[in-house]
Amino acid sequence: MRPRVESLANQLIDHFAADRQTDLIASFATPIPVTIVAEMLGVPSSMAPQLLAWSHDMVAMYQARRDSEIERKAAAATVAFSDFMRACVGERRSKPGNDLLSHLIAAEAEGSKLSEDELITTAILLLNAGHEATVHAIGNGVKALLENGITQIGAGHVEEMLRFDAPLHLFTRYALADIEFQDLRLRKGETVGLLLGAANRDPSRFPDPDRFEPSRTPNPHVSFGAGIHFCVGAPLARLELAVALPILFDRLPQLAIASPPRYRDSYHFHGLEALDLSWAGRVASGRSKGGI
Repeated sequence: MRPRVESLANQLIDHFAADRQTDLIASFATPIPVTIVAEMLGVPSSMAPQLLAWSHDMVAMYQARRDSEIERKAAAATVAFSDFMRACVGERRSKPGNDLLSHLIAAEAEGSKLSEDELITTAILLLNAGHEATVHAIGNGVKALLENGITQIGAGHVEEMLRFDAPLHLFTRYALADIEFQDLRLRKGETVGLLLGAANRDPSRFPDPDRFEPSRTPNPHVSFGAGIHFCVGAPLARLELAVALPILFDRLPQLAIASPPRYRDSYHFHGLEALDLSWAGRVASGRSKGGI
């Protein structure tokens, strides 16, 4: 998928390059992952705005301050999203393609590995999870690079961006059995809050943890989780960062933060509401080398 990510990154930059300023979250960080995951699944990319709207209404349920209106909108979005995906599945059954949805349908037909409901919820999960965190990873990463005066991106920058300002600072799991670890006692069924952002700044694992250091080796960050719950989309997220960000910095010389970045007021995602950038140098053509 590297050529498609490269092409999409260049197309998006072409749309705003002449403006000399942009909100990177809206113009670049958001459309890349949602377009790529939609195309990967075999869903029309023209549906991207609607997919985003449904996704945002659904993930609002994760927030501590949710109320009955948020719950109502989340339920409505879930029904609408499910109906849409059910129609897509029906179409792919009669006209399979070389996409993930068609492969999931084939798995269901051949081995009863997925029921139709499981197939639809899996597709929704991939669409939701496949864009939200990557949007924040791009925004947080560009912010960290520019604040540290970095404009040339190498292999170590992606992993350090993910460690330094993880797009997901908190996730919850459940104790499957009674357990005692050091002075902590957990009972079966209790909720455990995993502070991924704090783990990524653990001084016992990362020397000088508050410093942005692309040459860290090893860099055992936990931004993608661990164990059986390790993020299935990690390779795609890494690819999108490794390809899109060098193109951004190659094509827009003297890239700079134009106004103080604003973080979203969200519960467990940690990402920017907006990232206003400007550039003064001569914009390079779209024939960027792109990627690492």
